[in-house]
Amino acid sequence: MEKEYHDLTANEVKGYMTKHREDSYQLIDVRFPEEYTEEHLPGAILIPLDELETRFGEVSQDKNLIIYCLSGKRSVAASTLIASNPEFNGKIYNMLGGILAWKGMCLPDMPEIKVFGLTAEKDQLLYQAMNLEKGAHKFYEQVVEKFAGAPFVQAIESLVHAEEVHANMIYSFWAKTQTEAPPFEEVYSALAGDILEGGKGIDELTARLEGIEAQCTHVIDMAMSIEYAAYDLYRNMAHLHKGSELEEVFLLLCQAEKAHMRTAAEALALCGD
Repeated sequence: MEKEYHDLTANEVKGYMTKHREDSYQLIDVRFPEEYTEEHLPGAILIPLDELETRFGEVSQDKNLIIYCLSGKRSVAASTLIASNPEFNGKIYNMLGGILAWKGMCLPDMPEIKVFGLTAEKDQLLYQAMNLEKGAHKFYEQVVEKFAGAPFVQAIESLVHAEEVHANMIYSFWAKTQTEAPPFEEVYSALAGDILEGGKGIDELTARLEGIEAQCTHVIDMAMSIEYAAYDLYRNMAHLHKGSELEEVFLLLCQAEKAHMRTAAEALALCGD
């Protein structure tokens, strides 16, 4: 009997996530909440296997799904259950070996969705998203200043620019919620930038940065952590606002964060320490 789902190795899943746009698939973790909190793949939505049938409405009916668990057993059960639902029209990919087979970066703790305020209005959510980008911008500027002349600084400078471009994209959506929106430059200049996309305060990260000697890999690791956490946060916010215009906005932000990750990853080639 032919399987109702497709098996992918962890490396094939990485390739799939790299090549496909954020609005074309959904990544689902079917483990227990405490397992997810300990570590999870960036961008994964938590729907424990024992809650899957009651929370089926949170599963996209038309997008492809990538499902994983700890070792690949629960994800097989989840894949079969979803495939048996007549309302589901996408493809299902089961990650062989689960998170144990994943050799990439896993994230600790839950995404810091609370930084947005769960009851906030659309304009407030978008304004806060701009503020998060401003926070990353400020942090990367500090990196450039502290390590001026280091080989990897050019890559960090590109992230400084990318965060402002990213904020400008969010502004284009935010401006539509305003009767008469001020120019982007005015709005961006007024943002505090006191918190970054991963939910960390700018002061906390600045203090960590001060303790880092001129070691390229340590700096790039911090940048990668920021961008992975941002991707994770935006992907979960998209899920939270499924079916609304905000889902589209947050998925666009995810797509841009992937480009930031690539920039940081490429900077590692400039590290000689």
